[in-house]
Amino acid sequence: MKSLMRAVGQEIAQDPANVTMQSAAARAGIGTATAYRYFSSLEELLEAYTINITEKLRDFAHGCPLTGSELYNAILSRWIALVLEHGKVMVQLRSRSGYLQRMDQGDPVIATSRAIWEQPLRGLLQELGLPETLLRQALFLNNTLSDPREILDLNETEKLEPEQIANQLVEALTGALHGWADASRRETLSTALASE
Repeated sequence: MKSLMRAVGQEIAQDPANVTMQSAAARAGIGTATAYRYFSSLEELLEAYTINITEKLRDFAHGCPLTGSELYNAILSRWIALVLEHGKVMVQLRSRSGYLQRMDQGDPVIATSRAIWEQPLRGLLQELGLPETLLRQALFLNNTLSDPREILDLNETEKLEPEQIANQLVEALTGALHGWADASRRETLSTALASE
């Protein structure tokens, strides 16, 4: 199974448009029927590959002694490194459903992602003086900003180094969280005034 996941990663890195279960199985040195015994579809294989990558990040996050923004920055830096190493595979696996919908449905990729980012985002909100009730929105914004496609784009098109990407994403997330909090306060005030 691990050889098949490794093989699909190599296939996508080499020729992402033409990856099939057959090509991954051939690269792994197994028959296609054997590959289908492990995974019922190419999408399932890609999902397993992505979960394997995010589990590495989860293990790093859970073992990291940092807190607050330092923890968030460390995990973001590690995520960027993983994306730059494996990103083309992760871009191949795109869901038609949105992040929040997938989170509410218990999607395994999103559940692993949430296990990684929830604690550092809580600490970041606390340091920014923002309410913890924004955690759901923080998870959503973090997912949007740290999308593998966008990280690869910043690296390949804008020629930003990993540290520059991390700095830009932290600033963007911080600004977005403040903006979301401000919009929520204005909406609450507007609703209160309308009910008087």
